[in-house]
Amino acid sequence: MLENGVTYRFRILKSRSPQLLAMLLDLAVAETIVIFGTAKVKLETAYKVSPKGPVCSIDGGTECGEHLAKLFTGFLLKKFGEQGFRVERLAKRGRP
Repeated sequence: MLENGVTYRFRILKSRSPQLLAMLLDLAVAETIVIFGTAKVKLETAYKVSPKGPVCSIDGGTECGEHLAKLFTGFLLKKFGEQGFRVERLAKRGRP
């Protein structure tokens, strides 16, 4: 169950490849599994890559999900730089 109801939406500006985005997300998931274990990652994270473009979302409502979002952000910074992507912090309905 998500604790804080926050979702992060990432949009890559310098690439049109959802495959590259998916690869970086897979790497972040693998690293999160190293820290938290497979079962916890499966139970406490949710993420999705859009097939239509370089956009993905990560639910950051748990410690595990927040960790995944931070790792993924770091990978995007390294690959695309600060101006190469945008991230939106979306609160779930009924939350600030």
